[in-house]
Amino acid sequence: MMRAWIQLIIAIGVEIAGTSLLKLSAGFKYPLVGIVGMLLYGLAIFSFSRALSKIPLSVGYAIWAGVGTAATGLIGIWAFGEILTGLKTLGFMAIITGVILLNMPAKATKPATATPRLARWRTRFNR
Repeated sequence: MMRAWIQLIIAIGVEIAGTSLLKLSAGFKYPLVGIVGMLLYGLAIFSFSRALSKIPLSVGYAIWAGVGTAATGLIGIWAFGEILTGLKTLGFMAIITGVILLNMPAKATKPATATPRLARWRTRFNR
């Protein structure tokens, strides 16, 4: 399980780096920078898919998207001179609150099992 969380952290970090490089590519005016950014996005998706093998989708995606969005917003302010407004501050707080709420433990009466449709889908692709 710890490996999945490490994969999620890697996915977030690589996605943030890729996003920053896409900004630095200036709309692909610097194509090599943009291509490296796209490759990092591919690595982020790969790492995120590995994390999802053990982390629930709702929790993993909330953390990935929330932390990635907040960190990218802060990088925009710090590195690219974007303005921090009251609404942006409120947005950052909403993201953090949402991630915390989605990570609150839920009371389950029985362990979740795959639905019949999901089981058939997995069987089709795992031949």
